[in-house]
Amino acid sequence: MVLSRKPLKGMRELTPGEKRIEDYIIKRLREAGVVYGFEEYETPVLEPLELFLAKSGSELAVEQSYNFTDKGGRKLIMRPELTPSLARMVAASGELIYPVKWMSFPVCYRYERPQRGRAREFMQFNLDILGVSGLEAELEVFLVLRRIMNSLNASPGRYVIRYSSRRLASEILESCGMTEEEMAQAFAVIDKKDKLEPDEWEELVRNRIKIERSADTVINFASCSDPNAPWLVEAAGGSEACDEIVRFSGMLRDAGISEAQFEASVVRGLDYYTGIVFEVMDTGGKNRRAICGGGRYDNLVGMFGGQKVTGVGFGLGLLTLELFLETYGLIPDSISGKHPADIFLAIYSDEERTFAVNLAENLRNVGVSVEIDITGKNLSKQFRVADRKSIGYIAIIGPEEVASGKITLKNMLSGTETECEVSEVLRMLRDRSLSGEAN
Repeated sequence: MVLSRKPLKGMRELTPGEKRIEDYIIKRLREAGVVYGFEEYETPVLEPLELFLAKSGSELAVEQSYNFTDKGGRKLIMRPELTPSLARMVAASGELIYPVKWMSFPVCYRYERPQRGRAREFMQFNLDILGVSGLEAELEVFLVLRRIMNSLNASPGRYVIRYSSRRLASEILESCGMTEEEMAQAFAVIDKKDKLEPDEWEELVRNRIKIERSADTVINFASCSDPNAPWLVEAAGGSEACDEIVRFSGMLRDAGISEAQFEASVVRGLDYYTGIVFEVMDTGGKNRRAICGGGRYDNLVGMFGGQKVTGVGFGLGLLTLELFLETYGLIPDSISGKHPADIFLAIYSDEERTFAVNLAENLRNVGVSVEIDITGKNLSKQFRVADRKSIGYIAIIGPEEVASGKITLKNMLSGTETECEVSEVLRMLRDRSLSGEAN
């Protein structure tokens, strides 16, 4: 039997070059969280199925997840997202210092059709603030998002942080007499607005929502792109939810977050959102899937008993962010091809191997990353290996080097050679890096 060379459909598989790109993105994400005081945490990949049935809804927990019964008869799920696990963890943690500001890089699983920007196994960046009821929490989350995009050299006009209010949408839909089931249907239809042409979407609304007045309300609400739009003011002006979204828009303006834009059609698909919801989108239309999505969830932690704890947060897909960066050439060309080794030690013969091994260890002890030949191939083949791996520097260890204690560093890009004492190797590599000489 010949085994397949392909991984299971939709599963993560990254070459070292691809992993270096992911690590570059993770580094920027982590740095953005740390400067705002966020701490990193982790939760189990496997959770009780009932946790996600109660918190995320049956569509995600059953139809779009990997769930099974284990050998102990327990119904389990491979986490399709992180927020319910976070809520459980916070509820079980007892005394915490609020606000809790946590971030994580979970690998999640969803059983759905793989396509551009969507896989069955995927890594996210989750960032949450718990224990703050005011809009200051949402504002800080938006500031983190802006910092992330700026750190990745995404110009403000290239992306938008679209926001709305799940609470406001619920109040407006309730005002025209919709039941909870009808409102869930309406949210699902509103969520498709940006995925269809305007005429197609309006036809979908009228096909799914049979009462004309309710359909008109959905269409009018989802078409609002200004929190002070006349229709919206007439429909909900003076309500707490409407006042909140107007106030938040002012806070964003005062903070200079010009990348933020009100769009009433942003409702997000998860049932636990209770207030402001948001997503980051590519303004060029080349990546139509949201890079990031999140919002306020004030009732999750309280469902585990004990005190009620408010929350605001988001999940950002690393795959969708990477596709966005690739689209606009924002991933530095050197990232995927940059080998972790600073220098390659080529060995002339077995007689010099002991010296070379000890030299490599001494260099590693002072912070130099070294790859040494372990194949016994001739020098020309060793050079070829170093060149194909794009290792910046190479040094031959032969009889002369053993006798003198000096080595000659060759820059594989420029071809220049420099003789130096072993003790000087680290300093020379650092000097060349600082001066911009390619590694």
